[in-house]
Amino acid sequence: MPPDAVVCDWNGTLIRYRDERPLLESLAIDLFQASLPLHPLRTLRILRARRPLKALYKARRHDQDFDFVVEMFQIYNKHVVNGVPLYHVHRSIERYARSPATQQALDHRLLQALGECSRSGKITGILSAGNAYGIDRTLAAANTRSYFDFCEASQLTHRGGKAIAFELAIYRRKPEHLLRLMEKRHLQPASTAYVGDSEDDEGCFRIVGYPVVAFLAPDRLKETFASRYDALVPKDERELSRYLRLG
Repeated sequence: MPPDAVVCDWNGTLIRYRDERPLLESLAIDLFQASLPLHPLRTLRILRARRPLKALYKARRHDQDFDFVVEMFQIYNKHVVNGVPLYHVHRSIERYARSPATQQALDHRLLQALGECSRSGKITGILSAGNAYGIDRTLAAANTRSYFDFCEASQLTHRGGKAIAFELAIYRRKPEHLLRLMEKRHLQPASTAYVGDSEDDEGCFRIVGYPVVAFLAPDRLKETFASRYDALVPKDERELSRYLRLG
């Protein structure tokens, strides 16, 4: 039997970017330029992010034992995002989503297969630690937002029209969010497919009946997940479409 529903990760799965660094860097540049010359304190605060970010990126290259994603978001939230008018943040994310670089980073092989699933009546959705607004606007710019019935992703918290922080409520907690999502939408684990690319998706592969490794996943993880969970590692979009359509 084929799966009734398909749930996908975002970073490294539907888009080539493995984390939200491109979105955050684009946002910092936009907000820095918008702060000149009328908001010198905001300009100075953004500039102060450069040193800790440089140290963070250097540490990542040396494989230090720390959570790069968490620390990156902490720096951007503190120095760049907090207190900025929400419309400035949304406008910047819109620009990022429509940019040629972002659109070219989308994996249209997977998107095409998901579009076919949606048109055939399957439930399709996204479960991601990425920013929900960024995901929505990127898909809208690619005219593929209609391929998905839902998007469960991280939010930008705000108060009084000003941004507070990008949250990471789903990061490192995907399995529990997937179980909650399936219960809420009445999806049966045995008839649900999950498409992911990283260790953060591994717990989800244990839950569903149809684990699928994304085209963009590293080769070492393709081998690991295929062996450990009997996950499909599709050669091309035709094989993926057939698997999702026929099981």
